Amino acid sequence: MMRLLTSELMKLRRSGVVWIAVLAPLFLVLQGVANFMRYRDSAFANSRRTEWEILYEQCIILYPSLLLPLVITILMALLARIEHGQNGWKQLLALPVTRAQVYVSKLIIACLLVFLNLSVLSAGTLLAGLAVGAEGAVPYGLLLGRGLLAFIAVLPVVAVQFVLSFRFSHAGVPLALGTGLAAPTIFAANSEHFWIYYPWTYPVMTYFGPSMEKFEQDTVMYGIAAALFALFLLLGFREFRKRDMM
Repeated sequence: MMRLLTSELMKLRRSGVVWIAVLAPLFLVLQGVANFMRYRDSAFANSRRTEWEILYEQCIILYPSLLLPLVITILMALLARIEHGQNGWKQLLALPVTRAQVYVSKLIIACLLVFLNLSVLSAGTLLAGLAVGAEGAVPYGLLLGRGLLAFIAVLPVVAVQFVLSFRFSHAGVPLALGTGLAAPTIFAANSEHFWIYYPWTYPVMTYFGPSMEKFEQDTVMYGIAAALFALFLLLGFREFRKRDMM
């Protein structure tokens, strides 16, 4: 199993997938810092929120509702394309490995890429705040804790895109479906009751929910996220095990 994971990591080095996971959140941090500095002495001067809270909000404002699910869609599609192209499945499954090992190793790499993406955003915001001298105590729970919870919240999205990307050899199918599923997120998140039934809203609620009066189902949400993650992956594995990948 470790050799398989090592092989998967080596494939990533040649694919450029890691750069997408890293550069996308860094761009958001730079944009957020630019907005913060531009309005620091005007629009944000009389705010009741701390400078750390304002900076954090500027860095993540579009991230959980739109960019995060789109980045996950792209990451999963590119990860699957490594095997879909140039008879990758035929070569991989010819090795002395089981399909379960292949499936789990791909899943671990997929989750690591998403965790890296979330970690870069959290760490980047923290470093940016220190660099610009944001006033007040550093809210580590806000900057780092929300990132960890967001990883749990986004697991259903990861599972759906993971299964779709490895199910369809043409990358356009999971990309189109992922984009379509991400589009209603903002509208669903603004619904008082419907949002809990639409997993794409869970990252939004993780980042912004604690400040909303309607957010009273946080524990339930994370439990549902974990359950859906397991369910989608189980269904995906059953199909992966039976399908002719050659």
